[in-house]
Amino acid sequence: MELELGQNIMRFRKERGFTQEQLANLLNVSVSAVSKWELGNNRPDLELLPGLAEIFQISIDSLLGYEKSYKSVGKTIDKINVLLEKEQYKAAIEEAMEVLQRYPNDARINEIIADSYYSICFSVNESEGKKENIEKAIYYYERSIELFDEIQAPESTKEVLYCNIATLYALEEMAMYDEAVRILERYNGNGKYNNLIADYLFAAGKRKEAKEKAMQHCVREQTFVFNDLSILADMYIREEDYKTAILFLETEIRQFELFMEEGGSYANRAYAGRAYIISGLYLKINCPDEAKKWYEKAREHAKIYAENPSMLISSMKYCKELEGRMIDSYGEILARLISDG
Repeated sequence: MELELGQNIMRFRKERGFTQEQLANLLNVSVSAVSKWELGNNRPDLELLPGLAEIFQISIDSLLGYEKSYKSVGKTIDKINVLLEKEQYKAAIEEAMEVLQRYPNDARINEIIADSYYSICFSVNESEGKKENIEKAIYYYERSIELFDEIQAPESTKEVLYCNIATLYALEEMAMYDEAVRILERYNGNGKYNNLIADYLFAAGKRKEAKEKAMQHCVREQTFVFNDLSILADMYIREEDYKTAILFLETEIRQFELFMEEGGSYANRAYAGRAYIISGLYLKINCPDEAKKWYEKAREHAKIYAENPSMLISSMKYCKELEGRMIDSYGEILARLISDG
């Protein structure tokens, strides 16, 4: 370490154009001290390292020669990832453990070991010793989170690890559903983990709460899927690729059938609006029979909606407990459909 540090001090000093005397003056030490550092006969006190790094305009890791080692670790991690892709989990763990002996405080190595054990837990071919593998995966995930905290990694990086831990807690061999839910709730902004939380609540016997949570997630995600499919369809319409646009819209429209109430709901309004657009697209590609069929569907659902008009999410089947309202531009289309015959 001392020799490598000395060589680095000499290299960075020369790169910056300093003499030993100039560096000594900047650090308020003797020239002989700098000379001894560079020869490897001694090393600077710890409190001098930040000053040296600042003078050379580098990181302390670069000064100590760690960055080169980190690059080497990165290459090893790439090799281990190849083993994981090939489902050679035990070989991946063996490789990673060797590196861990040299770099026990490297968050990435701890994470990849955790990922390896995590993968084993879900491998059909690896059912023996599952509880032990779960415990090891959790241990190394928690260790990597601890190390990521020390280097101030983004919260999003740690979120993935915490969610993996929650998944492990919910496996039958652990069956700690309350702990899994507690972890996921911490990162459940906008309800993005409602589906997983619902699954664990149901397994824990909280069935009513689970169903409500799952439906909240379903409606939230379906809304985004509806919007995405409509946007994609519109893109293809603008490119005059009407057949592809129809595929996206027909995929979208089928989702609304799940939420239709017998007496009518917003789902019928959405269906009518999309069906009207599909009808027009079939006319553009010279398919009058299909166009007529979809137009009749649009009229049918527009009339059903007119019997129980509502823009509220709670108007739809399975959604009675959900708040919020929908927004669309189908008002004129529905009026036209209802007035037609």
